[in-house]
Amino acid sequence: MWTWLGRGDPRVLGGATAALVLVILTIGRIRRLRRRRTRDGLRLIEPWRHKPITGAVLQWMALALVVAGAVGAALLWLLGFPSLPSATSFGTTEVLELLKIALAVVAGLGGVVLLAVNLRKQRVAESEHLLAQAKDERERAQGFNERFGTAAEQLAHENAAVRLAGLYAMAGLADDWVTNRQICVDVLCGYLRLPVSDDASERKVRESVLRVLRDRLGEDWRGNALDLDLTGTTFTEPIVMDLATTGRLSYDEATFERGVFRIGPRNASAVTYRGAEFRNGEFRFENGDTFSDVRFSGRLVFDSDRSYWGRFLFKDCDFSDATFVITGHGEYSIRARFENCTFSECVFDYNGIIGLDHRDFFITNSTLTGGTFSLHGLGEDVSVLWISESRIENMRFDVEENREGPVKSIYLNHVEVVATELPERYVRRS
Repeated sequence: MWTWLGRGDPRVLGGATAALVLVILTIGRIRRLRRRRTRDGLRLIEPWRHKPITGAVLQWMALALVVAGAVGAALLWLLGFPSLPSATSFGTTEVLELLKIALAVVAGLGGVVLLAVNLRKQRVAESEHLLAQAKDERERAQGFNERFGTAAEQLAHENAAVRLAGLYAMAGLADDWVTNRQICVDVLCGYLRLPVSDDASERKVRESVLRVLRDRLGEDWRGNALDLDLTGTTFTEPIVMDLATTGRLSYDEATFERGVFRIGPRNASAVTYRGAEFRNGEFRFENGDTFSDVRFSGRLVFDSDRSYWGRFLFKDCDFSDATFVITGHGEYSIRARFENCTFSECVFDYNGIIGLDHRDFFITNSTLTGGTFSLHGLGEDVSVLWISESRIENMRFDVEENREGPVKSIYLNHVEVVATELPERYVRRS
């Protein structure tokens, strides 16, 4: 043995020990990387893959011997690798000392065996704990799924009282089932997207759905970026505008009618109204928003005293029999820009506005037909509306003919005027 180990040369012994330690560490690292994990990032529990206790003990014994060899090699290196004495030079005292060292080594190996057994017990206990946790999670998920199915069945029931119970059951499930809260919200939004009936009890259920969403999003579900898909829904309650989600909010092809609605998102990351319709109600534009391919009728209110730097963009929208009420003392800046829009029989009422700049309301590339510009009231001698690259046909101006002092006027820039009488004092051209 001494021959193929360099005749007992300590340098050879130290190098071989270090190489063996590196090999063992590398193998252990590779085994850790190859451990299979579940989709939740937890180690897959497979108790049957554990080695017998004998193999584990032998493995730790080998590791202990390697560590002892490494420590011995390090000590020899510190001592300058002295040469080992021959066997004939040992006396009784030296033999006894060697015996003491041997007994200490045996005791150390016994400690290693005890440590290996205890570590094995600890691993088994941890595996059992993880198995119990996994079982609890499965049972919890099964319970959630059962509650979900029951609530969904109740929401589809013919009786309104049962549907109302299903609503609160689904909301309660969303409170507890955080990982799938979005699914529960999608179900509630899907209920609102169903065709509306004239049944009074059904309207009450829908109002309750909106209230539950409003209250939960404002308190219990605050901080969750939940998406609300309300495409194609008909709303007669202004509660829908108080949904304080931080996710995406879709009102595409929705209908808003017979109510007073405050338009403008509160906290949503994105709001869309494509193809929506606002009719037969009063709509207050306050917080800024973008509208594309939307139809408007009814009363549209822009109040500079209630909107804090509101910015509204209307693109490819249709306004029919709509009354624009622009009011306020100009405490805040409110701006509305209309691009490629159509105005039919609309009234622009500027009677209640003071201090508005003409660029705050800007109409471009649009058509205005058969409406009225109402420019009564006191104010600075400035233009309150800018119309550019558009067509005005059969429009009327409601003005004070004998008025003295400053007036409210409209600024026209490259506008085609057809069948419309323009009062000089109230119209400015570029």
